[in-house]
Amino acid sequence: MGEFHDAMPTDWVAPGESATVDVNGMPVAIANLGDGQYCAFSNMCPHQATVLGGQPLQRGRLIRCPEHGSMFDVTTGQCVLPSNDGWRGDLPLYETRVVDDVVQVSLG
Repeated sequence: MGEFHDAMPTDWVAPGESATVDVNGMPVAIANLGDGQYCAFSNMCPHQATVLGGQPLQRGRLIRCPEHGSMFDVTTGQCVLPSNDGWRGDLPLYETRVVDDVVQVSLG
């Protein structure tokens, strides 16, 4: 387990939404799943580096790449729908925790 870094206050992103935040100099996307659960993942789609942060969640835990349509489960990183050109790959995830109403992320 790597070192955790403060990323954002828990009330910064509404449930069902995501945002891009700076974590120790690295852009990371964080999604609010509701009920105090947060997921952190690569801000860039692994297919062709389209920004994912800021996209709304679908079905409570899925995020869709706006460029080519890949859809990822932000809780597992699994690609659940390939892109329009057939690409399928996993979304890198980062460990999160909440301490004193602050979402923290480990990049390790």
